Amino acid sequence: MASVLIWAAMFYVLLQQARSQICGNGSTACKCLWTDPKTLKPYTLDISNFFTYPYPVPTGDYNYNYSPCATIPCGLSIVTKANVCQQSTTVQYNCGANPVWTVTSSTYYIIKYTGGTGGRSTIVTFIGSSSIAVAKASAVAENVTLQYSFTVNFPAASSSGRDVSGFVGFILISLIFVAFVAYFVAGAVIMYNKGARGIEMIPNIGFWKDLPFLIKDGGLFVLSPCLGQKFSYTKM
Repeated sequence: MASVLIWAAMFYVLLQQARSQICGNGSTACKCLWTDPKTLKPYTLDISNFFTYPYPVPTGDYNYNYSPCATIPCGLSIVTKANVCQQSTTVQYNCGANPVWTVTSSTYYIIKYTGGTGGRSTIVTFIGSSSIAVAKASAVAENVTLQYSFTVNFPAASSSGRDVSGFVGFILISLIFVAFVAYFVAGAVIMYNKGARGIEMIPNIGFWKDLPFLIKDGGLFVLSPCLGQKFSYTKM
């Protein structure tokens, strides 16, 4: 049975790794792939087709060009690249690049852009809604000096997912089956080398012979209160 415990422990470790994955392999600057830690259901949010980029987000005295999938020239030098560019008729400021995704749920995503001119940064929050058909962006706000933010509401169906619970169950059952086969095969070989033959080659044969009776006794012990009967074991 030790091999069964080992396989179960390995599966548990893999399960925990899967649950902690946020914007994992395959994610890009404008696409997040992640797995819900509660349901193990994978989701994908692709914002590349929400708008025509660079997308102008006007507010106050400045316009903000937003380009999540590729950086754009911004500032006095064409070398300066940004995902968010603050501009007026006379000046341009880099408001951040180097996107970092975080995920709260399948309808709540955040991208933070940092490293802009003078320490500027931008936080874009994506909120899924079942009441809209196309993505809509709010005006940019500067709640903290040089830290900008705006919200994009998107159709909730854009964050797609698929149910993998059946696949996970299949993997778990397969691992248990393989563990049992390995246990009996390895045990039979060891018992054969010790001189056992026939049914005696089964490892821990005494336990397996007693197992049906142990299950019966356990069932009677659990059901006896419901049946109005008292069931107890004989004292040794």
